[in-house]
Amino acid sequence: MPLLEASTILATLVGLICNWKQERGAQAADRYQDFMVWLSHHHFESFRERIYASEELQRELAALLQQDFTALGTKLDVITGAISAVADKNDSLSQVGRAIGINGDALSEQAVEVLKFFDQLGASRMVVFDHEPVCLFLSSQAGVTFSDGRFLETDVSALVSMGFIELMDHNNSGNPIFGITRA
Repeated sequence: MPLLEASTILATLVGLICNWKQERGAQAADRYQDFMVWLSHHHFESFRERIYASEELQRELAALLQQDFTALGTKLDVITGAISAVADKNDSLSQVGRAIGINGDALSEQAVEVLKFFDQLGASRMVVFDHEPVCLFLSSQAGVTFSDGRFLETDVSALVSMGFIELMDHNNSGNPIFGITRA
């Protein structure tokens, strides 16, 4: 399946689950079945058929909907925040997001730079030095100085909270080592 199609389906599914959860999810004893009925009631037949066409998707969706609603809500918030933050960096999408009232935790330009350096340098790890505007990208051993170093820690935290990078280890000096994720 092409990446754009898969991304569209996932984004649609997340949006539909959010809407269903907001409307009635906590009331349902069998959340999966209730969600499928909800899809029909709201005329999402083609999406419902797509779910029924994949046993694996049915199984995973049923497991997802059985999770504690607080935990599920938190996971959906993280996904929504990450999508909003990435969309905010696209000229066309950022205007649409603002027009519909998405003012979420957008990624700063510097946070986006961090991700770009991971990509451009082919690095898998990054060391962030305490009280320095410098990061060392491992495998390439390239040191990068960021222009707005006083907010580097905040930007790295935003990337972690959105799932783009994760804390992997600390070096001998105690500086954190972050790894890029598939996200």
